[in-house]
Amino acid sequence: MLETVNDVCINAACGRTLPLRAVHCPFCGARQVAQAPVLEKAVAPPPVPRMPPPMPMAQPAPAPQPVPTVSAPQPAPPPPAPAAPAKAPPAKPAARGSVPPPRPPVRLRTWIAAAVVLTGIWFFNKPADRPASVAEQVEAATALAAQCDLDGARSALAVLKSAKAPAAQIKRLQASITKSAATCDKQQQRAQAWLALQGSVNQALDAGKPDVAATRLAVYVKRWGDDPDTLELDARVKVAQASAQLDLADACLARSDRVCLENSLIAAERYKRPELAARTQTLRTALSQLLERSLLDAAPVQGQ
Repeated sequence: MLETVNDVCINAACGRTLPLRAVHCPFCGARQVAQAPVLEKAVAPPPVPRMPPPMPMAQPAPAPQPVPTVSAPQPAPPPPAPAAPAKAPPAKPAARGSVPPPRPPVRLRTWIAAAVVLTGIWFFNKPADRPASVAEQVEAATALAAQCDLDGARSALAVLKSAKAPAAQIKRLQASITKSAATCDKQQQRAQAWLALQGSVNQALDAGKPDVAATRLAVYVKRWGDDPDTLELDARVKVAQASAQLDLADACLARSDRVCLENSLIAAERYKRPELAARTQTLRTALSQLLERSLLDAAPVQGQ
């Protein structure tokens, strides 16, 4: 236990009661006495074991309290520094009611931006397309067969058979494949014949034999029919034939053979090629001049 002495600080400005006798005042630090003894903290006695409550018949005598022993004196701790006067806390403004500020309204562009983002997310994460029905698979395979992709159409037919598709759908697809196979085979033969015709016609035109080229083209058209490619090739052949007749007409003009020139011009004009219209007109003028000279030369003979 600590011994308490009711001494007052000798500093008149402090004037506080000291809990213990000390050399310096713990509040203001003023020196109190020259050699003031300092009481040390006594050792606390050991805890008393807790005894059971006494019986009502016989009450035990109170246990003697152990006398505390004082330990050897220790050097006194330095006096604490004088505490600075505490500042009064600033006055707080009167608190208003805890009402949250009003939220601004959501703008239209914010809604539009959110809709665009959600649409993009849906397109990115949209579920897989549903599997095609049997009718759709048959239509797709029929389109492949029409495009002469017979291998793809037959593969689709095998898949439908393994999936045990309805017999009517399988029969329909088989008929489409059979029909397309015949058509595609004919188209393939025509393509091969066309390649051969192009080579032979070009060879005949390069050799200056437009009539041979026209004969070969006529045989092809009779078997496979006309198309834009054959019409274009026929125009080339006819230009070559008309040019050959005009070349013959130039030779006849050089010989002043009026009959030969006229016959060649008539043969060239039968092809009706506008590409040679200017050349044909020039030779037609030359034929007129040749005819005038022939008439002038025959006039003196008739006068004699």
